[in-house]
Amino acid sequence: MEERELLRKIIGLLDDKKGEDIVAFKINEVSSLADYILICTANSEVHARALAETLIEEMKKKGVSYIAVEGKENSQWICVDYGEIIVHIMTAASREFYHLESIWGACEKITSESIDVGK
Repeated sequence: MEERELLRKIIGLLDDKKGEDIVAFKINEVSSLADYILICTANSEVHARALAETLIEEMKKKGVSYIAVEGKENSQWICVDYGEIIVHIMTAASREFYHLESIWGACEKITSESIDVGK
């Protein structure tokens, strides 16, 4: 699956499951870490875990496997690495504390509205 299409599907899935303030940054021009970093807010630790589990299950159905998952035991910040896309699912407190947007804010910003998730 082409990475922009994968990004669109991930954003759409998280949006459908009530993930909040979903934003992705195209970082490939400034970092070799990944092509995109996606950040999503969950309204609780239980919601964060549910978002991550649903994301993993639904992407697997589409033939897309993750490379690594970190943070499921804590659930305040869960990171799912799909290689070219790294998904960060965070509680509001964690997102505010770590403020990942400040690292990638100068990169191209993508939201569910700008990528057309097909609703």
